Amino acid sequence: MKKICTVLVLLLLWPVLAPAAEPDTLQMSFIGDVMSHYRQLRLARIPGADSTRASSYDFSSYYTHIRPWLDSSDISVANMEFPVGVVPFSGYPCFSAPSSLVQESIDAGIDLMLAANNHILDKGKRGLDSTLSLYSRLPVRYTGAWRDTTDEWLNNPSIINAKGFRVAFINFSYGFNGFSVPEPFVLGQMDSLQIKRAIARARDRGADYIVALPHWGLEYRLDYSPEQKRWKERLYRWGVDMIVGSHPHVPQAVEYEGGRITAYSLGNYISNMSIAYGQVGILLIARLVRHEDGGIETLPPEIHYLWCGKGGLMEENYSVVPIEEYLDRPEAFRQRSQWEKMKREYSVIKQKFIKD
Repeated sequence: MKKICTVLVLLLLWPVLAPAAEPDTLQMSFIGDVMSHYRQLRLARIPGADSTRASSYDFSSYYTHIRPWLDSSDISVANMEFPVGVVPFSGYPCFSAPSSLVQESIDAGIDLMLAANNHILDKGKRGLDSTLSLYSRLPVRYTGAWRDTTDEWLNNPSIINAKGFRVAFINFSYGFNGFSVPEPFVLGQMDSLQIKRAIARARDRGADYIVALPHWGLEYRLDYSPEQKRWKERLYRWGVDMIVGSHPHVPQAVEYEGGRITAYSLGNYISNMSIAYGQVGILLIARLVRHEDGGIETLPPEIHYLWCGKGGLMEENYSVVPIEEYLDRPEAFRQRSQWEKMKREYSVIKQKFIKD
């Protein structure tokens, strides 16, 4: 009888004794511009291999040091700033990358690829068709480009279900280097009507969080432009919950205001650029928390500044490393001047953007 009474008491007290349930949390990672310059292609090519075959290129070093962050996130996003698959493969000014670079990105943990950027039409209709065909065959989501108006209506925005969250991603670009969008394809553009329609669809289709991914701003400027600020205000007014931008090829401010994250530019993830701050990128980690009342809170962002180590200057091929872990490691660089450049540029970035 005593045992039965004890069980009854424990059952009655269980709501008090039981630990409170942990709120659902979603982690998203964002990296900047994945590029494919000519020197990147040359160093990635396996010696003696056929330059027209994607399998002839080894990009495995690109994510070695960053992969744990991407793998540990529920959704990882990258701006893929090139069309894919048109031979001969080429770098700036008209990019065409081998599919092995896309596959390596997927293997490293990238879940969503952004196609609305100013280089997506570098190889015209053929390059756009080849890119979308590849993305459609691979186990990866993409957004910012669609085959026709029906495809755009069905798949813009791209909505990803993860950890009980339905997150909508809307990707659009200021332009395409003067190229006209070939019919019947549709690209995400900084067009108020197109963006508002995508936001409305996101809500109609049950998205409970909307991330806008604009390709915008002025190249090589650490300060965001008045136009970026105006678009930021519009996007929030129209109903987005977070903004992560690309295009300037250098990092810009990451703001956390009113419980919202605005990253104006993540800079380059990997490229052959040597411009000031062009080797500095941002890995942005955003965490969403759903509380018992169903409300979603955006936690303050976690920011990791990255350094693109150009091939031969740090490792044999191109690689990306977290700057903080290499500030006191000059021996990790084949050229001391590269370590000094990293420290010097990070010092400026830290003074400008990082608040104690």
